[in-house]
Amino acid sequence: MNLLDVYFHNKKVGVLKEHNSRLSFQYSDTATESIAHLLPLQKEAFGDKETRSFFINLLPEGDVARKIAQIKQVSLNNPFALLKELGGECAGAISLYPQDMEPVCNNKLEEISEDEVASLLIKLSRTPLLTGEGIRLSLAGAQDKLALTIFPDRDKYYKPSDKYISTWILKPENKNVPDLIYNEYFCMKLAGLMGLQVAECKIKKFGSVLAYMTKRFDRENDTTLQRIQQEDFCQGLGLSNKKYQRTEGGPSVKQCFRFIHDNFANKAKDELYFLKSIVFNFLIGNSDAHGKNFSYLHTANGYVLAPLYDLVSTQVYQGLAKEMSMAIGGEYEPDRVRRSHFREMAKEFGIKNQLIDDILDKLSAEIILQAEKLKEMTIEEKTYNAVYDKIIEIIVERAGQLS
Repeated sequence: MNLLDVYFHNKKVGVLKEHNSRLSFQYSDTATESIAHLLPLQKEAFGDKETRSFFINLLPEGDVARKIAQIKQVSLNNPFALLKELGGECAGAISLYPQDMEPVCNNKLEEISEDEVASLLIKLSRTPLLTGEGIRLSLAGAQDKLALTIFPDRDKYYKPSDKYISTWILKPENKNVPDLIYNEYFCMKLAGLMGLQVAECKIKKFGSVLAYMTKRFDRENDTTLQRIQQEDFCQGLGLSNKKYQRTEGGPSVKQCFRFIHDNFANKAKDELYFLKSIVFNFLIGNSDAHGKNFSYLHTANGYVLAPLYDLVSTQVYQGLAKEMSMAIGGEYEPDRVRRSHFREMAKEFGIKNQLIDDILDKLSAEIILQAEKLKEMTIEEKTYNAVYDKIIEIIVERAGQLS
């Protein structure tokens, strides 16, 4: 039997066990709060299904996971082994340690220069998440990412450690899709201009390396470096990280909406916010808006929707799948979606036509104006990229479909 101590907000709350390739989790007698929606506080151990759906979603995916498994010489199909190697800092307030390891074994605060940041960004393609560099860090997703500690009152960069956790995530330019970071930057900024809550982001050059930077919303916005627990909708709905796409049994808009309705602190506010997010993703041509790209935060008053993240107009890239991860009114093909499909979707939620029509009218009219305004701002700020014009073309087309 293999064991990992599970810490929540730096306090030991339980043990993750692996036996015959099956996982289980049991809270300690001293635990006082639940770490996850499907892992409520109880004395009995949780079985493989509930345990796996939460913990496996803390791990990276795709090529990033494959490279890490190769570097660490563990099986890609062994989530326990991967968590043992990477689990020192996970999304939210979770950290995992082998039982013979002190929970804060690395309390260094190591400052690095911008040139050193550039070097680390270049190394990511070979050593994802700086695996093998003395950092135990796990970030979900399939893109190369560098996590750094940046204090709000200092214009300096630090390597994260067990004590000084990361506060920003950097993504270098993708060699296969060089304008991807500009695409995400534009879509994120546009969402903010549309009144949607998004993670803070910017584009910055480190030496010769261009990177997209986004601030972690699961960290307190101050100098204390406190964690905020978060879960994505796959975790909340009990789905593995291989089941976020519709072809793998991923969640539907209706399932996500129902989860909000049944479990959130301010359900009316977050239902409306989620609905607007679905419309926005359609308008920008983001077919990759799946269950792992929506998250919620644990607060003192209950669950609240997290800021939006990973907003990208996937439709500008012909090589990517065009069908949407989540259907709108039963339709997965975005070119076929009309106002009637949104009305059908809203009907499933008990929302009247007048409300969904108001949302569609306001967002589709305002987004074109805000997109043009944002493009002019990027020209002034010298962050313009030709992909912005492609995104605007898609927005105009999509808005026309809803007229």
